[in-house]
Amino acid sequence: MGTAFLLGIPSGYVKTAKNAVAKNANMFTDWSIKYVPSPRNEAEISPRLVEQAKESARQHEDAHILGFSAQKDRRRFEDQIKPYFRFRWFEHSFLKCLGSPDPSLFVQRLASDLAEESEWTTRVKPSDLGSPLLLPECSFESKGNHLDLWRHATSYGDPENIVSAEKAIHKFRNTYHRKVNLATFSTYKWVDERDRVYGRDGERHGNPPFPRGWKYSYKIEPGFHFDVTHLDGRKFVLYDVHRQAHQVTTDSYLNVDPHGYVIT
Repeated sequence: MGTAFLLGIPSGYVKTAKNAVAKNANMFTDWSIKYVPSPRNEAEISPRLVEQAKESARQHEDAHILGFSAQKDRRRFEDQIKPYFRFRWFEHSFLKCLGSPDPSLFVQRLASDLAEESEWTTRVKPSDLGSPLLLPECSFESKGNHLDLWRHATSYGDPENIVSAEKAIHKFRNTYHRKVNLATFSTYKWVDERDRVYGRDGERHGNPPFPRGWKYSYKIEPGFHFDVTHLDGRKFVLYDVHRQAHQVTTDSYLNVDPHGYVIT
């Protein structure tokens, strides 16, 4: 069962929303709905609420956060959540239905959004460490349409987004999951456009601080990271999540986590 957090919903609407959802429980059989409300009677998010939502989301295996906000700078809150937990904005105009005698349009929209989220979980969300979505977008160099892999994975609002994301994952895997010849055997690894190999079987170490142990609502195995080498043992440069360049010498490697942080 998925867990949906309604982040920033006006506190004065929470009781109405709970009652409306309860009366239509048959529409939400696959979901547990929780509330992280704005303390005001306005759709509004704050840094404190963002942290509260993330702390709550870490308690669930399949957490989805739906944001409620009319703030002009709301994008900054999205950026604090989206790399770690599945996030989407709820259409603000449906909130007014909770202040009317008939909240059915709100309920229908919520059910529709969560139906799409169920599809996303089944078809897009990483299910194991082999998902290409766990590769760090900032450093794994791809080209052409493959550059859109992570954008497709975080899109929402149209069922076709799910189809596009699923196709993008399949095509990315076919292109960049390549056979690599080692000293005594061959195996498949992620190899980017610069012939940098992202191995995922190294010893686990360097547990990251929360929330970096999560990506797209997938809980990453503690200590997991990529051992990045060059296919031909050459020296190379890798840019981390902060766009800082790391020089790697011949026949050496660099440890990088799924968010692009270098682990020392």
